[in-house]
Amino acid sequence: MINMLKVKNLTKYFGGVRALSNLSFEIGGSKVFGIIGPNGSGKTTLFNVIMGIYSPDYGEIEFQGRSIKGLPPHKICRLGITKTHQTPRPFMNLTVLENLLVPLSVQSLKHEYAVDYALKILKLIGLDEVKDTYAGLLLPFQLRKLEIARALACRPKLLLMDEPAAGMRGREIDEMIEIINKIVRDMGVRVVLVDHRMELVAKVAERIMVMHQGTKIFEGDPAEVLNSQVVIQVYLGSGIV
Repeated sequence: MINMLKVKNLTKYFGGVRALSNLSFEIGGSKVFGIIGPNGSGKTTLFNVIMGIYSPDYGEIEFQGRSIKGLPPHKICRLGITKTHQTPRPFMNLTVLENLLVPLSVQSLKHEYAVDYALKILKLIGLDEVKDTYAGLLLPFQLRKLEIARALACRPKLLLMDEPAAGMRGREIDEMIEIINKIVRDMGVRVVLVDHRMELVAKVAERIMVMHQGTKIFEGDPAEVLNSQVVIQVYLGSGIV
């Protein structure tokens, strides 16, 4: 079985700062693979390197058995990987539905199919009732959901989610967890989820990688991560465990 995503010895420098250091992992059979770590641990940099926004200084990235190292973002997206941003970036002067039709319009789809597909995504995400509302009028949580919906409109096989529940509490976090479960269950999309909160990631991820200062310090299932002495020693008092 071909691994969906495999990263080997990935290293990235910004000047004299090493943001990623000899990082290796693969998502294997996990439908949701979690990555946790404090701010500055390299999580977002990792996503940007995978997506081709930054070029790695060393290492390899394979998607479905094919090297994607050095490919530009648009080609990586066409192969089936896309990501959400920590700060939503919709077209504020377009409606919710129109925001999804933009990425769908470049995929050589018939307009009727594109509209039906967009409506399916909006219903799954919980934005169908505001499909004709301009994005600039949405509430913060709705903008978060629209960011995910726009990424799904690229019809990915693998979705990289960069702190989708940032700033959320209580009911909103519960709803975001349900959305992630629906993406995997109903759309068949694999997810790599980045966050700094273990309590969130542990509820959806089958395996979790813990990062610290650009390196992997531990990997296992949620129970193993929670009980790891290495993780406890590094993050004691950080709010992650």
